[in-house]
Amino acid sequence: MNFLLKTYYLLKHFGPGLLSQRLGLAMKDRLGLTRRVFRRQPWHTIRLSELCEAGVDTDDEGYTALKRGQSLPFFFPLGQPPKLIEHVIEAAGDRSPSLEERVALLRENRCVYFFHTPSPEKNDWHTNPFTGGSSAKDRLWSDLPFFDEALGDARVMWEPSRAAWAYDLARCAVRDGDPTHAVEFWRWVDSWMDGNQPFDGFQWKCGQESAVRLMAMLLGFWTFADEAEPKHWVQMAKLAWATGYRIEHHIDYAISQKNNHALSEACGLMLIGYLFPEFQSSPPWRRLGRRVLTDQLRMQIYDDGSYIQHSFNYHRVMLQVSLVALRVAELANEPFERDIYERLDKAKTFLHAMMDENHGRAPNYGNNDGSLVLPLNECDFTDYRPVLQAVHFLVHRERWLPAGLWDEDVYWLFGDEATEALAGECTKVERVGSTAFEEGGYFTLRKEASWAMMRCHTYRDRPGHCDQLHVDLWWQGHNVFQDAGSYLYYTPGRGDVAQYFKSTKAHNTIEIDDNEPAEFVSRFLMLPWLSGRIKHHYVNDSGLAWMEGERSDYDRKPWRVLHRRSVIGMADDVWLVVDDLFGDGDHRATLRWHLADWPWKLDAERAQVTAQSALGDISLALCAREAKVTSIDLVSGRDQPDDVQGLVAPYYGEKQAAPTWEVMYEFCEKSRMVTAVHLGGSMIELAHVDVDSILSPEGESWSVITEASRKVVKLASLDRGSPRTLLSIE
Repeated sequence: MNFLLKTYYLLKHFGPGLLSQRLGLAMKDRLGLTRRVFRRQPWHTIRLSELCEAGVDTDDEGYTALKRGQSLPFFFPLGQPPKLIEHVIEAAGDRSPSLEERVALLRENRCVYFFHTPSPEKNDWHTNPFTGGSSAKDRLWSDLPFFDEALGDARVMWEPSRAAWAYDLARCAVRDGDPTHAVEFWRWVDSWMDGNQPFDGFQWKCGQESAVRLMAMLLGFWTFADEAEPKHWVQMAKLAWATGYRIEHHIDYAISQKNNHALSEACGLMLIGYLFPEFQSSPPWRRLGRRVLTDQLRMQIYDDGSYIQHSFNYHRVMLQVSLVALRVAELANEPFERDIYERLDKAKTFLHAMMDENHGRAPNYGNNDGSLVLPLNECDFTDYRPVLQAVHFLVHRERWLPAGLWDEDVYWLFGDEATEALAGECTKVERVGSTAFEEGGYFTLRKEASWAMMRCHTYRDRPGHCDQLHVDLWWQGHNVFQDAGSYLYYTPGRGDVAQYFKSTKAHNTIEIDDNEPAEFVSRFLMLPWLSGRIKHHYVNDSGLAWMEGERSDYDRKPWRVLHRRSVIGMADDVWLVVDDLFGDGDHRATLRWHLADWPWKLDAERAQVTAQSALGDISLALCAREAKVTSIDLVSGRDQPDDVQGLVAPYYGEKQAAPTWEVMYEFCEKSRMVTAVHLGGSMIELAHVDVDSILSPEGESWSVITEASRKVVKLASLDRGSPRTLLSIE
């Protein structure tokens, strides 16, 4: 993309104000002003006497006595973590490795990456165990590059420092009362502080990481406070002050990103301000954190409850840091304004509408970097029920979901208040129905045992993936048509892999002329932003569920192709997806369905794939109109340079092979491709009733045949100006 066009799109999407802010921040770094603010300051040079208000006793014994005597607004009193109900303690967890296995790994000086992958090596705060690359620990954070080929992905480097080990040790101590968990906690804290002097090294490079780390260590500290020695109180105070200083002096950068970074950093400032009131900086930090959090939540949560980052995982991050901040403010008798609670409640309702109720999972949609800032339960990383239960309790002070492992968060955050409330029956949550979140561009159709989500949106905030008209299809808790995920943000030497997971190729939609509809001008920015509109979202009492949207990303030079998609839910878990393309001249198109990892069989001649699963048989069929199919293939695990397909990342940093049904075809001016899916059936046949009906103004008829039924679906004739695609089903 040339400079002038790039500048035009940047001004169009970001506006001159935000661009000026980002340029100013970049200039500040380039001139060395950031370096002057964050001078090297080893732990032993930080003196509490210089940080605290006058008159505060800051020797080890005196400071410990002060802190033990303060009434501080934390989730539970010092040294008195919550008592858990039997159903939480005794139920078998879904996380792997289990809590006991994770604690055993900690004693070997190993942690678990992204809640799923044990470290292959003993922990080193400055080394990536998967690449072997290291970062200098004695250089100021602002002098270190974000992207270092030897080091690898930054998010991998930060994962151990997010201190999920603090949560694990605290939760294990509540369960078995073993005093050695406290010893292990302090060993890990000592290791981190010995290896990461203030503002030196990669672990200080991100203010959000600093805030998330402090949240975890504070919960561990409050749990093990009775075993804490005076030096530990001083140690934690120094860590809190350095974290607050790091955040305060660079939070403008987080705010300029318009994402969850500003929320996390604001939450960190509030925690420090409330829990360390003796600091001279605490009152302004607390006020700054509250102001930023309030402003950002009002801006970042759309009016329909969807989220600015177009990512379900980041949506959860937003909810969890908000939970922490609002709960601490309540305990300090300074609750947030009611509209903030109402906005979080809408965000909870939205996420619930995007969740599969069988296992609490949601589509692996948008950027997913493996973040889980409150791992306070034994539910799998992919389970969104814990945050939904906790947010509902925060807003309404009652149980929402039935009892389960996902209750543990509420006990940790609300203590005795939760015990009585959760003992009651859950609120009568009606089964999730079909939903339309037009402001965020998310649309779902729900049938008895299956449901579909389609993305159709004109972005007004930065998109992460090329995924317009992507469709997720779920059946009895299984993700039949899935989103590939994110894998890693930085893959040295294999930029094609990182690009694949963000691209049209990794989503269930159509690619035109082997090109992306937008260009990635940096790792996290594509231009121009994607555009689309929903035309219909319709559900009736007879069981018909139908949505239709169109994307205009390709409807510009050099393609001039409009893509219109209809998703139709019929009886007996039969689904149709109708893809119409309208353009000028000759074009190539590629339709992809990223399938569940089942043993699929391809019949290319009949354009069908089938699979046998534990739930039953599944069959898919394709039929084209006004198109010449040139290739039908079932691809899995293709991972060659510049030739990547059939890969998914269920967890960050974990790449797996998965089958992808890839159909390539050519068309002139217009075409129609129909995909039929029968969930729970061994066969489905799709055919035209009248071959010449495409020329008829009354539309065209298609027969959809399964073992149990025969339906005739009438579709509008191929016409760019047609007001609707689905006419009737008989």
